[in-house]
Amino acid sequence: MLRFEKALDNLKREGIQEGKQEGRHAERLEIAMRMLNLEMDVVLIAATTGFTMEEVEQLKVELLNSKDI
Repeated sequence: MLRFEKALDNLKREGIQEGKQEGRHAERLEIAMRMLNLEMDVVLIAATTGFTMEEVEQLKVELLNSKDI
């Protein structure tokens, strides 16, 4: 395989990996928002999703702000 083809192959793999990571993050975010809508405990949400408590608190603020609109 030529050096150029190897470079393209590596870029493609990196792109696929990034896409998978973004998808997992989006899924965790959706789960956290559902749990917040159910008024579940922030500690439980953080433990379940892998987000920090600060991140969950920020999501909670964003959710409350969106309900005020």
